[in-house]
Amino acid sequence: DIYTQLQFWASVFNCASVISNRECPLHQDPRSTPEGIDVMSSIGQYCDGLMTLSNLSICLQYNSGAMVGCSGRIVRHGVTYTG
Repeated sequence: DIYTQLQFWASVFNCASVISNRECPLHQDPRSTPEGIDVMSSIGQYCDGLMTLSNLSICLQYNSGAMVGCSGRIVRHGVTYTG
């Protein structure tokens, strides 16, 4: 099971979270460290995803297989999906 596998997971990351609905409202992660980098990955079969980094005025195509890295504490980010 996943719990057993995570005990042996060698990773430089100190946490993992899963959003399974393909969308996430704009937000910041206040518990992240300012110097930390969040790596957000998109998996599954879909297209027409859009990652918004609103306080940087950046919108990125965020389709299946995309990865975005930024400070989740500093950068306001969210995902929309139309497809």
